[in-house]
Amino acid sequence: MKLSIAAFLSAISIASVADAASIKDQFHYMREGLLKGPSMWIFNNEGLQIYSPDGKTKFKDTPPESICHNVTGYRGGAPSLSCSFYDVVSDGKKYVWGAVSRGVPKIDVFDIDTGDTVGSFETCETPRDIEYHPLRDEIWVRCMGTTSDEGVHDESQTYIDVFSATSPGVDTTSNVLLTSNSTFSAYGYSVIDNTLGDVGYATVWNQNTLYKIDLSAKTVLDTFEMSAAYGLYEVAYSPMNHHIFVRATVCCTCGFEGADIEECGRYGSSEVSITTGNFAGQVAEGTCGRCDGVAGVDTLGVYEFDTVTDKLVGNHLMPEGVGGDPFPSPDGKHIVLVGRNGGEKLRILKTGANGELSTTAFDLELGFTIPEGDEADATFNDFAFIQSSRSEGDKINRDMIIVAAGTENKVALVDISSGTPRVTTLVLSSNPENSARKSKRQVEWVRGTPYVWIDGTEESEVYVVNVDTKRVVKTIKDQFTTKLLTVENFERKHTLALIENMIAENMLAQSDKTSSNNNDNNDNSNSNSGSNTATTFSSVENSSSENESKVDPVGIFGTIIAVVALLVGVANMVVMNKAMQTRDSKNGDKFEDDTGDKSLSSSKAPV
Repeated sequence: MKLSIAAFLSAISIASVADAASIKDQFHYMREGLLKGPSMWIFNNEGLQIYSPDGKTKFKDTPPESICHNVTGYRGGAPSLSCSFYDVVSDGKKYVWGAVSRGVPKIDVFDIDTGDTVGSFETCETPRDIEYHPLRDEIWVRCMGTTSDEGVHDESQTYIDVFSATSPGVDTTSNVLLTSNSTFSAYGYSVIDNTLGDVGYATVWNQNTLYKIDLSAKTVLDTFEMSAAYGLYEVAYSPMNHHIFVRATVCCTCGFEGADIEECGRYGSSEVSITTGNFAGQVAEGTCGRCDGVAGVDTLGVYEFDTVTDKLVGNHLMPEGVGGDPFPSPDGKHIVLVGRNGGEKLRILKTGANGELSTTAFDLELGFTIPEGDEADATFNDFAFIQSSRSEGDKINRDMIIVAAGTENKVALVDISSGTPRVTTLVLSSNPENSARKSKRQVEWVRGTPYVWIDGTEESEVYVVNVDTKRVVKTIKDQFTTKLLTVENFERKHTLALIENMIAENMLAQSDKTSSNNNDNNDNSNSNSGSNTATTFSSVENSSSENESKVDPVGIFGTIIAVVALLVGVANMVVMNKAMQTRDSKNGDKFEDDTGDKSLSSSKAPV
């Protein structure tokens, strides 16, 4: 009897293990809480919160302990959770990627359908900028530093890392050195885009060199020097004319009577070579890279560089004759220049043909109030372009720029659809205190909707604006923000659209066939109108019976089978994808590049 009980319990245990395994393989079928349509993700020192587009519903709230990293402050002190979130991007199909913490060589990955944390994956030191390359299905990460041992130069290191967007744990090797010593920091940005082919570009704030990157070899391919500049920093790219717009940095004198600027700042001064302004051609006491907006000195502005010929096309300045930071519109038709003029003006460039210098489309005077002492501040570090059509999203044509003031609680809705900008100004909050932190706000449009989100971090508020009704429709209290990101699974949206179109086309074809059969039957009935009464009655009766039989069950069944086949095909794709990922994870030390060759790679193990 004891043996029988033991055998019974053993059988139950085996069955339980089998059941648990079967539940795991049903994970993607049984998932709950999937996000449908677009949503707004908010990253901050409290973790991650996900909202509906109108801000009325909070879908998820993830604590910081689940996604942030313990780091020691760069000034020392005990380790603490760091939730900096320098950059976050969505690949539009599977994951959301985040550069989370300073001094931590890791990228955090989140599931696009639920916001669940997938894992943290090793990369280069202090990732700052992330870009997605859809055609290559890769995530490119621009870092401040490498992972070299302190004080030891290593030529195998990289300032730009690459991930497979499908399998973050698959190792890749890159060797993009942007300095002469891998132990140096290299703040800067990268330009990665489908229309650039197999190359990308990168900048370093204290080097006057634009780097050209081979995306397949993952090495520096070429360099281009902008001789008058101290360094190159912010970038914008237009796929319309294949030009890069690069913000130049310069050196200026400081700390003495008659200098370009009075104070040298917390980083002090040194002997520097001056290339612009009254002291041009001299070596003098000064500072570099911190002279933005200085009249008569910041005169290089924004370089326009042609990536087809790799030649410099020209320069652009703000209306005041100084430089501005470049930002591109989604379609690449416009480049917005933002200068340190207290938010008083924006310059909008219109991109032209390849090889031709872009022109000034118009200058915007937004009329925001500028408090005394803030005249030289850059009050914009973010704004939103809204470009939609009747063929997508909520089926409304829009072409707008949304600019939020950093000096007061106002936002400007700029409609440029007619070619002549029309400005509508809204008050975000009746609070007399400015809710912008350090004169900066974030602005993010929820694609496919009329909603734009604007933060008021100083007061822990977020404002949801309906750009169609021109009203603030929601104010979310006690909500801190570091990064705002609109997220939607566009791959799933595309698949559902294919299924809907297929059903609609088949239903239309069946409707046309039934209508044609009805017309044929009516013609036959009319041709027999001269027959006797009994015959006529019989003809009508037969016609009616024949019409009923013309509802084609085979056609309807075929439609159902076609839809089922499409769904099975999609399921097979998912299964094959999972199988490939499983194979890759079992061979984690190998990766097939675009040519099918195998290459060993550096560690990128999940933590």
